[in-house]
Amino acid sequence: MNVYSEAFFHRTNELTKLCSIIENGFQCFYCKEEIFLGNNKYSYIGIPMVCFCDIPLSLIEASTYGNLGIAMTRKWANQKSLEPVLYYPLNKECQSTKMVIQAAKVFQTNPKDYDSYRILGYAKPMRRLKKGEKQKKKKTIDNYVEREWRRVYSSRYLKWLTEESYTEYRNKSGKEKQPVGPLLHFSIDDIVFLIVDKQYKAELQQFIMKKLSKLGGGKINEQMRLDLISKIIVYEDIVHNL
Repeated sequence: MNVYSEAFFHRTNELTKLCSIIENGFQCFYCKEEIFLGNNKYSYIGIPMVCFCDIPLSLIEASTYGNLGIAMTRKWANQKSLEPVLYYPLNKECQSTKMVIQAAKVFQTNPKDYDSYRILGYAKPMRRLKKGEKQKKKKTIDNYVEREWRRVYSSRYLKWLTEESYTEYRNKSGKEKQPVGPLLHFSIDDIVFLIVDKQYKAELQQFIMKKLSKLGGGKINEQMRLDLISKIIVYEDIVHNL
């Protein structure tokens, strides 16, 4: 059994979001990333990125990304400069953690020196704080199981946000995050398959055949529509046949 997938997955819980990706490509959003600083201290940065994972289908039920998604080829991922996330321990004596702590200091003092803190865009603590935890002994959640890959945009191109700026961005955007920056486009050959919850299969098929006006931001024809339909697999079928 493979310990990683031969494809990169972008998963969601909403059919409208999956349809938007199929039609327009992958949108970039600011994501609030937790940075461990040692001594039980953390900082937070808003980083523009597109996220994927390479969790094998055999583990699909254990992940919490959503029951809908799109799987992309590794060739496409390489062309779009996706990189794996570095998961570092919550121990300031570890070398990778020291690098992250130093990079966070540079970001706070000299945000123009992107090369010295770029690692923050591809680094994540092995465990993250559980939302709402305020007691002294904070509970954490395992990040390491996510097997995340990212396309991160340089702060020279899209400004990285401090925690305060990120909060302002979210307040302006309301409930839904607003996309920023360019789209990651793709063609029919870049798609390995589409994952859809059983209840949405017919609706997705109808969208592809009747409403889809573009594919990954580019042109679409009838053969591409049929090819897309053939790439649909049902989430429940995957789970029941593991």
